[in-house]
Amino acid sequence: MKPFIFLSLFASLMGAASVPALADQDYQQTSWLKEPTEFLGVDLHSDFNKQIPLCTDNSSRPKTPCRLATSSPDRFEIRGLPYLPISPGYGMVAVAPHGKLTELVLSGSANSLHLVVDMLTDKFGEPGVVTSRWIKMSSGASFQSEVLKWEGEKVVMKFQRDEGNLSRYAVTVSVFTDPSETLEIEETAKPATQDGNRDFSKI
Repeated sequence: MKPFIFLSLFASLMGAASVPALADQDYQQTSWLKEPTEFLGVDLHSDFNKQIPLCTDNSSRPKTPCRLATSSPDRFEIRGLPYLPISPGYGMVAVAPHGKLTELVLSGSANSLHLVVDMLTDKFGEPGVVTSRWIKMSSGASFQSEVLKWEGEKVVMKFQRDEGNLSRYAVTVSVFTDPSETLEIEETAKPATQDGNRDFSKI
């Protein structure tokens, strides 16, 4: 586990609801030297509909990435993800209006937070910004969490515990083409899993 990431847990998180964070604090900021052009087999800058075909069978684990429609016309579940050195049960959704990819969200169980951090920093380098957040539970207990953020010229990536469901994490990759464009990244990512317990209630 990387030295900059820590979680001080004061109460059980499983199944608990959260309320808005108590405070934010930035710890560091550097340039992103390993800004990606692809993420888990998805090219971030090409036509999404052309590169990721529709899933053609009922298999939940195709050999190559394919897209599955959801209740939102611009949001897709991505199946056929490559093996990742983290706990199983992860999944990914994409937002691609008119074939233009704007966001990917990888999510899974928060039990593997340290494995996800190791994977991200090994591949993409240290985050440019680490923000400490105090989260207050509905029970009154509080714990300190961290939000990791990488910012590049065309891509912004953020890793955090899902404040809407503290038993899960989210890696949000936002894509833009104009450097002057203002990014508004959702604080709570849409959940997705790769196993039979998929939860797309917020999609």
